[in-house]
Amino acid sequence: MPTLTTPQTADLVGLSRDIHAHPELAYQERHALGAISAFLERHGHRVERGIGGLETAFRTRVGPKDGPAIALLAEYDALPDVGHGCGHNLIAISNVGAYLVAAANAARLEVGVELIGTPAEENGGGKIDLLGKGIFDRILAALSSHPSGQGDWVVSGTGLGVVGKRVTFTGVASHAGSAPEKGRNALNAVIRFFVGIDGWRQQLQADSRVHGFINDGGKAMNVVPSRAEAIFGLRAKERETLDGMVERFGDIAKGAALLTGTKVEIAEYLPYYEPVKANLALGDVIAAELERLGVTPVRGVLVTASTDLGNVSTRVPTDWVRFPVSEKPVPGHSVEMRDASASDLAHRNAMITAEALGGAAVRLATDKALRERITK
Repeated sequence: MPTLTTPQTADLVGLSRDIHAHPELAYQERHALGAISAFLERHGHRVERGIGGLETAFRTRVGPKDGPAIALLAEYDALPDVGHGCGHNLIAISNVGAYLVAAANAARLEVGVELIGTPAEENGGGKIDLLGKGIFDRILAALSSHPSGQGDWVVSGTGLGVVGKRVTFTGVASHAGSAPEKGRNALNAVIRFFVGIDGWRQQLQADSRVHGFINDGGKAMNVVPSRAEAIFGLRAKERETLDGMVERFGDIAKGAALLTGTKVEIAEYLPYYEPVKANLALGDVIAAELERLGVTPVRGVLVTASTDLGNVSTRVPTDWVRFPVSEKPVPGHSVEMRDASASDLAHRNAMITAEALGGAAVRLATDKALRERITK
């Protein structure tokens, strides 16, 4: 099976470093889109930009021009402050590299292989947007990747579902010195809400999470805040658990409002990211490709982060590779992870991942019986 050439590998590392040096937030990934598109076009591939009505989404395809396809999913958005502290530059190049492997085998493909660029994984849910626009309607299976700061190779990892909530308390402003009794302090409501959340954590399942920050706590020290706001994420391994958490979360917010004589409104901040449900038969194919390359992955590890890849996994067979970027564990979404995501080790492992994903995509696209087993 044709694989990545040395010049292609060097070009992919250059693409990674370019994306890493130009971090962009959700739905704003114009530099990354331009860099990836230019890379693909230099290698002879036509890029369809703006798919699904998303400016920074894209798609390219090899094999049969129409009909079903195997999807490779690239991400390239970054985080506030720490930039590529989640290593999405590596997700981009490992899936672009996998696509080049598939393209080198294009004459053998019975179904298409598509590289789909999915923006806004960190905040917004680009894959959810694309699902709603039908971009995945003809996809038979989805493959992707994610760097890991924990030192293990993992296939068929699961992930927590997450939903984000914006909680706004409204009170009554008054002079905090001369007439505090006339006010209703919205910041006090937020503080009591946090206290209630902290108490609730004692009853949460060990793999569930709730976390947040105060987004607005008032405007002046001598004015009783009439408005205060907090943003929270809630996570759980099962949708039923997460739905129950959302209900309890709302009750605690109402309690904080009652305690302080304020009003509360809860709105969506982040759409519902489903828990990742890995397809184990698909994972067998990816694991076999990694083993061919000298890597024996761990299977089925619970990842206590969340991704909109979970929403894809509820619609089509999906699996992913998590690959190490550091010899020693480093925390995700950190400066340490950002720096590790530009290291030689990270790029070496991203190339192994690209070869494995590309090999898996080719196997799927050339073996009808295998496709039927995975999509059964």
